[in-house]
Amino acid sequence: MDSYAGPNRTVDQVESSAKAAGLTNTRGPVQLLHFGPQLNSDDIKLLELPHEVLTAVSGGQKVVIRGDPSEDAVLCTAEKTYELREADTSNALLICPTLSLPKNQCFQDLDVSLVSKEVTACLSSYMELRPCRPRTEKLKQLLAECPYRGAEFEASEEFEEVADERSREGGEREVEGARCKRKRMRKKYTFDELLAHVQASESELCEALDRLQACMIDGYWRLFDLDYRDSVFQHILTVLEEEDWSFRVVPLEATCQKLEELEPRFAIEHCLKCYGNVFTSDTGTTYCELSEEKVCQFYAELLLRPAGKFNYHEFMESWRQSVPEGMQTNLVQLKGLALADMNCIPPVIWHFPVSNLPQETTARFNKLFSVREKWTHDEIEPYIRDLEMPTQSLNALLLKHVRVSTNARGQKMYNAKRTAH
Repeated sequence: MDSYAGPNRTVDQVESSAKAAGLTNTRGPVQLLHFGPQLNSDDIKLLELPHEVLTAVSGGQKVVIRGDPSEDAVLCTAEKTYELREADTSNALLICPTLSLPKNQCFQDLDVSLVSKEVTACLSSYMELRPCRPRTEKLKQLLAECPYRGAEFEASEEFEEVADERSREGGEREVEGARCKRKRMRKKYTFDELLAHVQASESELCEALDRLQACMIDGYWRLFDLDYRDSVFQHILTVLEEEDWSFRVVPLEATCQKLEELEPRFAIEHCLKCYGNVFTSDTGTTYCELSEEKVCQFYAELLLRPAGKFNYHEFMESWRQSVPEGMQTNLVQLKGLALADMNCIPPVIWHFPVSNLPQETTARFNKLFSVREKWTHDEIEPYIRDLEMPTQSLNALLLKHVRVSTNARGQKMYNAKRTAH
């Protein structure tokens, strides 16, 4: 052991060791590090922050670590989500809380040539942050616990029956066969409650709620039951036809008045916003311009959702005839919504929305290749477009998860990568 080891070394001893190592001190005092009697390494975690997160923290913004015990943790700022990963390092990381840096005033104020500093922890790993997509798959599950089906169902659907194996007696329980049931209140969620369960930033959660077409009802975020949403929007389209209104200029107030005996105003306004853009004219009147693409997709889903596999040519004709006058259907509107097989006799088409696919990348590709062995770029692109990130392009995703082959027509096809066993 070095005869100079220990916290009580002299300046001459330190300078001798530094000279042997080829080091010279030209500014300020020498800080002599020594290990404390107890290293609290297990009590400390180091976190490396990207510049944008450091800026947010330094500016007083809130950052939150989210995740249930069964989930990998993520860190969220107000705008973005980052996955937390442990990284090992071959260099020991020493924690010395009292260490002074040359830029610090306390360093400049030291008037001694040698000062001892205690190392309180020694680490060989740290946590790093990597940008990731928000993990909002749970959001749909939470909102599905209590969908909105109309005012007449609200009181009766506040509770649901669940199996209770613990007891066959008690209030509001009934025996059915050998099992006992109890009533449990259906859960509705506020924004803050959703934020506590979903691994996403506030901004990303708002975007996810918008994509799911969720609606704020009495302070709670709710999904409309599909049949209820379809019914409300069909009422709206019926009014347009009866009043001979253009789908590009739908008067909001007049529409609500026409339907006020059938549906609550918030449901009508919500459906108009789901399928169009609300705007105010120069005269101050509020209108909605329905999206031709969204309305055509609405009718496509109305036909495909209950049908299983549909004769392709019969579907295309039924779809064309079902949409409102002045709207035109086209195959682009079906991207990410339906799949067709033109090789069977007769050709068929079926409902296959991207919204029903797993959000995790590997699971997404596994699902796609379980449905279809080979895909063209135009076929697969709508089903993986939402997986793209600034740090991972669409081409990079394909390179990682698929292999490329060429069919007899010279067309590029994407197949699942085969894993070695």
